[in-house]
Amino acid sequence: MGVLKDLFAAVKGGANEVGEAIIDANAIRILEQEIRDAENAINSSKQSLTRMKSTDIRLKREIHALSEDVKDYEEKAIAALEAEEESLAVEVAERIAEIESEHNEKSIEQAALESEIDKIHKMIKAREHTIQKNKRELDKVRTVKELQRATESVSSNFAATGTSQHRVAKALERVKSKQQNWQDRMEAGDWMSEADANSDLDAKLKAKGIGNSETGGASDVLARLKAKKGG
Repeated sequence: MGVLKDLFAAVKGGANEVGEAIIDANAIRILEQEIRDAENAINSSKQSLTRMKSTDIRLKREIHALSEDVKDYEEKAIAALEAEEESLAVEVAERIAEIESEHNEKSIEQAALESEIDKIHKMIKAREHTIQKNKRELDKVRTVKELQRATESVSSNFAATGTSQHRVAKALERVKSKQQNWQDRMEAGDWMSEADANSDLDAKLKAKGIGNSETGGASDVLARLKAKKGG
C-alpha cells in the first residue's frame, strides 16, 4: 500500500503529469504489490477471526455449562422445599440467581461476538472475491503487454531495412527451389537406375539372338516403301 500512497502523494503535490507517468509506467508492478499486501492483510484477518471464533466456541461451552448448573440447582432447591428446608432452599435460590446473571452476561457477550464474526467473515469473503477479480484483470494486462512487446519487436525488425519482408520471401523461394532441385535429382537417379537395368537386359537378349530388331539399312527401307505403294 505504501508504494501506491507515495505515488498518489506525488500527484497531489503538483507534479500531476510526472506522477501519472510514473504510475502508468509501473502499473503492473504496483498492482502486483497491492495484491500481495491485500493477501497478507487477509491472512492476518483470518488469524484474528480464528481466535475470535475460538473465544465464541469457549463462551458457548461455558453458557451451556451454566445452563446445566441452573437445572441442577433448581432440582436441589425443589428437593429442599419438599424437605421443608426453607432456609436451605433460599440459599440455593440465591446461587441460581448468581448463575443466571453470569449466564445472561456471557450470552450477551457471545451474541455480540458471533455477530462480529459473521460480519468480518463476510468482509473477508468479499475482499477475497475482489482480489481474485484483480488477479484476472492483472493477467489480462500482462497478456496484452506481452503481445504489444512482441508486436513492437516484429515491427521494429521489419522496419530496420524496409525490405525485410521481401528478403524473407526471397529466402523462402530459395529454400523451395533447393527442395525441388533435390527432388529432381532423386527422380533422375531413379531413371538412371532403371535405364541401366534395361540396357543390361537388352544386351543379354541381343547376345542370345533374341528380339534383334536392327534394320538392314537403306535397302530394307526402300523395300518397305515399295510394299506400301503396291498395297
